[in-house]
Amino acid sequence: MKTKSPCSSGLSIAMLQRVSEVIRLLAHPHRLKIIEILEGSEGVSVHEIAERLQLPHAATSQHLNKMRRLGIVEGNRQGKEVYYSISDERSLSILNCVRKRAGDRA
Repeated sequence: MKTKSPCSSGLSIAMLQRVSEVIRLLAHPHRLKIIEILEGSEGVSVHEIAERLQLPHAATSQHLNKMRRLGIVEGNRQGKEVYYSISDERSLSILNCVRKRAGDRA
């Protein structure tokens, strides 16, 4: 008697396409670091994120815009500054997988 594999849950191609887009986007070290910076915060300014990444403001904004378009982060304008937070908590799962893998190598 053949048992059903735990991985054969019948995931739709459309859902897998969406997940693969998020994984591809987060496969960049600066974007993963942005998730880490935003984790547990109510909002972090673009200026602070750029400073912590040691990247120009424009490059940081480009990363954040790509992440916003896929619904990973959201921005909230307060005066001249935009504060970002995580809008899809599932992105933390990817970061936690990276952390676990890094811990396995320690």
